[in-house]
Amino acid sequence: MAVPCNAGFTELAKLGAGEAANAWTHIALGTGTGQGASSTTLATETSASGMARVAAQAVTTETTTVTDDTIQLTKVFTSGATVTISEAGAFNAGSGGDMLMVGDLSPVAGTVSGDTLTITLKCQIKAAA
Repeated sequence: MAVPCNAGFTELAKLGAGEAANAWTHIALGTGTGQGASSTTLATETSASGMARVAAQAVTTETTTVTDDTIQLTKVFTSGATVTISEAGAFNAGSGGDMLMVGDLSPVAGTVSGDTLTITLKCQIKAAA
């Protein structure tokens, strides 16, 4: 399950106010776990062949509860190495940037060269419970 990050809320507020902000367009994968709302990076972002941070193939809005209340990023990665992916996050830059959400994969995804891994990240914008 993905956890929204505080830096993501800041950027959402800027976008809503028409201030300078960058949309989330990139997905990063990692080999760590345990990041939460106050995190600004993955625990251990990977740069393994074919698994490094990259622009999503699709960034859309989807309907979860009300029309277009969910940001969705999707990317198919093709591994060029043996690596176990255990976390993923959405960012608004190819390096650095603000993290919108982070999540641990369960189960983790063990890949070898030539394997593909499809990652879909969803962040629903909704009122606090």
